[in-house]
Amino acid sequence: MTFDSALHFVEFELQIIALTWMALLYTIKAVQLSRLPMPWEQGPARGSRAAGSARSYLGIFVPQSRESSRLHPWRWVEFGAYHVGAAVAILITFTLPFAPGLMTRAVSIVCAVLIAPALLVGFAKIYRRLAQPDLRFISSLDDHVSLITLQSFFLTAVMVLLFDTPGWRMAYFLVVAAFLFYVPFSKISHYVYYGFSHFLTGSRYGWRGVTPGRT
Repeated sequence: MTFDSALHFVEFELQIIALTWMALLYTIKAVQLSRLPMPWEQGPARGSRAAGSARSYLGIFVPQSRESSRLHPWRWVEFGAYHVGAAVAILITFTLPFAPGLMTRAVSIVCAVLIAPALLVGFAKIYRRLAQPDLRFISSLDDHVSLITLQSFFLTAVMVLLFDTPGWRMAYFLVVAAFLFYVPFSKISHYVYYGFSHFLTGSRYGWRGVTPGRT
């Protein structure tokens, strides 16, 4: 097998295999979650379930609604930069192989600029995990592996966007495939639970008429 054919396999066939694997496992996970008991409020409604759910989902964009964000606003900025970078890095796993015409030089640079802060925040996260005794005590192996995996994902994404050499493309898509195989078993799967938890929590408090700024 030549390098070009190996790169083609890694960039296309392997990505499809990895995506299919992740979709299958997440479908199983979603079905399992949907079968869990979801007890609803039995008392009279004092508000709206829909409004409560919407407020719960949108709370991520309102730092004042969370104590951690109010006390540490810089962490909210870090959170935003990290997740914007992650979203862009995920997006280019599709556009680079399947829609290369969209990835002009200008678009690639913009994407790299958006991902780079996530890479820097990731280094800060790793440092805090290792340097702060309380974080070090509660950190599991998955915490460290997830951070390192994401750092590899961000780093290779930035490099392939800036240089786009065959070597960097090979490294990037190998990391992407490994990432897709690993994610369903890692704490990175929290984004799957996000939809369930915010819907249930928001519905419950919305039904009770409990929203920020009200008692």
